[in-house]
Amino acid sequence: MILKQILSRIGQMIIVLFVLSTITFILMKLTPGDPVDKVLHLDVANVSSDQIEATKERLGLNQSPVMQYFQWLGQIIQLNFGTSYQTGEPVIKELIFYTPPTLTIAILTIVIVFLVAIPLGMLAAKRYHTWVDTWIRILTSFTVSVPSFFLGTILIYIFAQRLNILPSSGLDSIAGYILPVIALSVGMSAYYVRLMRSTLVELYQSKEVEAARLRGMSEQYILWKDLFKPAIIPVITVLGMSVGSLIGGTVVIENLFGIPGLGHFLVDSIRARDYPVVQGAVIMIGCFVVLANTISDLILLWIDPKRRFNKINDTLKRHGQDGDME
Repeated sequence: MILKQILSRIGQMIIVLFVLSTITFILMKLTPGDPVDKVLHLDVANVSSDQIEATKERLGLNQSPVMQYFQWLGQIIQLNFGTSYQTGEPVIKELIFYTPPTLTIAILTIVIVFLVAIPLGMLAAKRYHTWVDTWIRILTSFTVSVPSFFLGTILIYIFAQRLNILPSSGLDSIAGYILPVIALSVGMSAYYVRLMRSTLVELYQSKEVEAARLRGMSEQYILWKDLFKPAIIPVITVLGMSVGSLIGGTVVIENLFGIPGLGHFLVDSIRARDYPVVQGAVIMIGCFVVLANTISDLILLWIDPKRRFNKINDTLKRHGQDGDME
């Protein structure tokens, strides 16, 4: 079953990446501006028409858009992302250099979200309709509505400019990750606190919990043995699906904090009309999103093996119905 799940995800990944690459290619072609202008710096340099035509031929831009697309698609099938217009370096080499900071920020953000959301959500559910629950709901209602770039600007002002205890830009040390991760994780944590709380509150009111109390089970036992596993499943599911928006958030944060990551590199490449880099970066981000969804599905199968058997039973029922119809 797990192998089938992985193969299914690989098939989905191929379809998603094909659609993403096609849409990205079309949007880049529709965007005003010519990559040749950026490569030759036509705004500040006098270049002959022969040089312009030679540059177009070297970059493959003298062909029709359809031919350019199929030529690029053929390279992708061979795992060749092309060459950057601006640096002349292979795109895959550039992506390998700029991706680690982005992945580090995303992974640290997910860890912080789990460390904050799960205990606070459990605490709010256990103290349902008390002052603790009220203050947690007020705090999360406020923080979930604060944009990450606005919070990042405030953090830079307080901790970098006023207190001068954390760097405002760059990754010269591990401390450079602290403010970006906080800026990203605060809003996400608030959302998952509320999700964990609402799920637990609903489970607390179920007949199964009432039966466990009648059997003399303690509230601590009910929480950890009966409720924790079904309550964390929605959190993992939604978090796996929100990886795309998380990586999208790092684009803003990396530009705000001057971090040389994939988001910062992608924005610069879009401005330079560096088509191979933009398309390669979008494909890599798509791979990360599909991979994150696959990992979350596998974690859910490990946490709750019944899901595996339910899927098998559903498959058998469908096959049985098909057989009856035949």
